[in-house]
Amino acid sequence: MKTKLILFLLLVSVTATQAQSVRRIAKTPRVTYDWQPGYVNIIELAGGSGLSATVFPYSKYYFGITTVNGYQFTRNMKAGIGVGIHLHNEASLFPAFIDARYSFDAQNWVPFVAAAGGLALNFKDLESRTWMFLNPSVGIRYVAAKRTAVTFSAGLMSMTGEGTRHSFVSFKAGMEFKSRRSY
Repeated sequence: MKTKLILFLLLVSVTATQAQSVRRIAKTPRVTYDWQPGYVNIIELAGGSGLSATVFPYSKYYFGITTVNGYQFTRNMKAGIGVGIHLHNEASLFPAFIDARYSFDAQNWVPFVAAAGGLALNFKDLESRTWMFLNPSVGIRYVAAKRTAVTFSAGLMSMTGEGTRHSFVSFKAGMEFKSRRSY
């Protein structure tokens, strides 16, 4: 079932990307810069509240900061690698992850879908206290200046490790910066 859902979402994404009009004209110069390929840095404050059984370690809440360094391949697609720190109710975890984002066609207010996944490391005990996580989300970006955007998103983060799984409703707010030149 998961494979079919993933393939369906991939097919929808590819179809939507290929159906785009190549020659759209931006309403403002800041949007024109937003559409150009190039290096992207995304810094976000994140937080979430635990769902269901919150009596286990790491399950009540988390908050932290992450940074993603990546590349915008097309007007709609971005991907990168990220690191950060998440403070949970029991200890601090250090996420190292891959982040991918698809932005829909828009001008100043741009809806997007994102997925981040990787490892949340506990440096006090890497062998038995390292967690895997996945955090799909939906959000909106506001193109604030030529190379700057403000992002807001909400999603569901799921962590698995130590024989248990924890889920959180996650919220993120951040800034997105683009390089001065396109590569």
